[in-house]
Parts: sequence; C-alpha cells; structure tokens
Amino acid sequence: MTRRHRRPGNRGPGSVAALAPVAGAGAPTAPYTHVLWPRAAGDGVPPLWCNPHQAVSIPSVARAIGIFAGQIKQAPLDDYAGVAPLARPRILDQPDPNAPRAWFVQCQVEDYLCNGNAVAYITAYGPAGWPAAMTWVPAAWVSIACPPRDYGSPEYLVGGVKLERSRVVHVKRGADRWCPARGVSVIEQHLATLDRVSMQEEYERQNLRGGSVPSAAVIAPNPRLGEDEATLAKIDWLAKFIGPGREPAILPAGSQVIPLGWSPADSEMMAARQMSLTDVANAFCLDGYWLGAPTTSLTYRSPGPMYTHLLRLSLGPVLVDFEDVWSGALLPRGHRVVFDRAYLQRDDLQTSIDTVVTATGSSPPLMTVGEGRAYLGWPPAPADLITTSPVDTAPVEDQPSPPPAEEEQP
Repeated sequence: MTRRHRRPGNRGPGSVAALAPVAGAGAPTAPYTHVLWPRAAGDGVPPLWCNPHQAVSIPSVARAIGIFAGQIKQAPLDDYAGVAPLARPRILDQPDPNAPRAWFVQCQVEDYLCNGNAVAYITAYGPAGWPAAMTWVPAAWVSIACPPRDYGSPEYLVGGVKLERSRVVHVKRGADRWCPARGVSVIEQHLATLDRVSMQEEYERQNLRGGSVPSAAVIAPNPRLGEDEATLAKIDWLAKFIGPGREPAILPAGSQVIPLGWSPADSEMMAARQMSLTDVANAFCLDGYWLGAPTTSLTYRSPGPMYTHLLRLSLGPVLVDFEDVWSGALLPRGHRVVFDRAYLQRDDLQTSIDTVVTATGSSPPLMTVGEGRAYLGWPPAPADLITTSPVDTAPVEDQPSPPPAEEEQP
C-alpha cells in the first residue's frame, strides 16, 4: 500500500453497500473461489472443508482468533507525530460512523487472520482532503486482479464491480508468492493441519453416533446361555434402565456388569486432541497456555509479563501491519496510527502501584506523582476527587407546624 497524497477538497461520500455480491456472483479473494490452494501432496482427496469461515467451528481456532481480535479491539487508536501524541481525529475514534470502533477493528483482524486480507473502503473525505470515514468490506466479497508480474497496481472487484483503487485500504498478511498482491491467511497456510484436526473431530463424532463400543458388558454365570435368551435379557435390561429412571438391578448370582469406555486405539485420540491444540497454537504463533495445550506451568507469573510476551510475539506483528497501512492511507505524512499498547500491558493494581512508587521514589525520579496517578488512570491529585455529594443531604430543621384553622361558627 503506497502512501496516499493530499487531496484538495471534499471527495464526497461513497458506499460499497450496493456492491454486495448476490448468490452465485463474484468470487472470494484470488486465486481460487475456495481455499483449496496450495493442494497438499497425497492421494488427491480434497480437504474436509474448503471455506475459511468453517475453520472457526474448531474451538481452538475460534479461541485463537478471539484472543487476537478481542485484545486488539480494546486498544484505542491514537495519532502520533514522532513520540508526541496528538488530538485524536474522528476517523480513528470511529472509522465507520455507522458502526462501533471495536466492531470495525474486530472484523478487520478476523479477515486478516481468516482470509489473509483486511479491506476497508474510504467513504468520505474531510475539508483538507484527508479521509474522514471508511467502511469494512468483507474480504470474501473481494477479488484481486492484476497483470502477470505487475503486482503494484492491483484491481479490486466486488461482485464484478471495480472499486476505486485510491479509496481501498488493504492490509495484507504476508504475501502469496505466486500473486504478491494478496496476503495468505493462517487457514490457507496451515490447511493440511487444520484439515487433520477436523477429521479427528469427525472421527470422534462417528464413534459417538455409531456406538462402536458398548456402554457395558454383562457376563452371565450360565455357560450354556443361548442367543435367544441373551437377546431377551438385553431387551429386558434396556426396558428397565434406558432413560432418566434408575431402577434397582437384580441379577443371578455370579453375574458381572463391566462398564466399557474407549478402546485402546480410541483412547489415543484424547492424546492426539491435546497435540492438536499445540499445532493450532503454533499455527497462530501463540503459547500453548492460551489454548489449554500442554505447556510449562505459568502459575507464578504475574499478568504483566504474560501479556507482554503475548504482545511482543503474537499481537505485535499484527498491530504493526495495520499501523503501517492505516498511517499511510489515513493520516498526513509524518503522522502515525498507533494502537495504545499500555492497555494491553497493564498489570494488576498492586503491581502497578509498586511500580509507580518505585518510579516516583527513585533518585532522580523517573516520573512525578501526577504522572504516576495518570498512569493508573486516577486524577492528578487527591484533591481533585469529589469528596462531597453534589446533592445537599443536610437535615432540614424542624419547623413548627402552623396552628389548625378555626372552624367558622354558623
């Protein structure tokens, strides 16, 4: 995405609402209609699912995406010139005037991870010519076309309608080596691994639905038990014990009832599920702790270092992609869009207070008391706190009641 030059005057509002593809029209992001590329080497059997949004039905994938989108959408967007924060422009406070900022950011991050491309369309410009509003365009609507070996001038189409390229704000996750004009999603990059996780869930589903292992084995003491007699005993057993009721079981002497669980081969699936959690965590560049995968104990680590680790290794690379593209597309040269990372790194209250006390008590002090209180989100001085109620609650003195009016004599 190249840096946008200043535009004189107001360009007026635009909209992509009318460009939504109808059924059967348009295509998701190139190169193919579904995420089937690149195909894994093998017997040519297609993956269990093809749509990237179906991957979110896997609980571990949904949790990984939720961690990224949930954390990032809570961080405010600020305008910086160097290291100095400036007044926050309206487009960073609420990019889409018709939608909440958190929802807009969440949709962008989810498209970035699931489709590899987060697309927004500028719908209005301010008096100075800089963008004043934009709207989210689902990446599944967008087709990216470009001439061979000319990836600097892609064309964006929604339902066969070409978008004005100067209004498109496109954040890519990496680059497709065959078509660098588009990014590559986590789903597409790790399609074979996620397909295996889906097949594991389907295998367990078939086992539970088919009942391949009986719930219990009843061993009768009669060595000459016939097939007809055993079938009748089974029917009688089911008639008594199936359903919510629990009646007492009276069996002949020497009978054994042995509950059965998974077969040894099926029991290995439980270990495989734990390993799949690790694979999904690695695909999203997350510590296995965040997805419940087997990992080292983090019991004695405070939230601050844990979230700092999450921010630097996982969230940070995603934040930088959005900051770079949005800075060049939305703000004048020299300005930069910055997600407020202080919110993501904030520690628990006791640890934060200890940090502020250490910083204000050092020689020379690293921050003033007012700065420390501002870091904690408190007023600069205790005197600024409202200590009295704005409503006058002082008791009213009892006033003598007026004498009763005398009744008129007829």
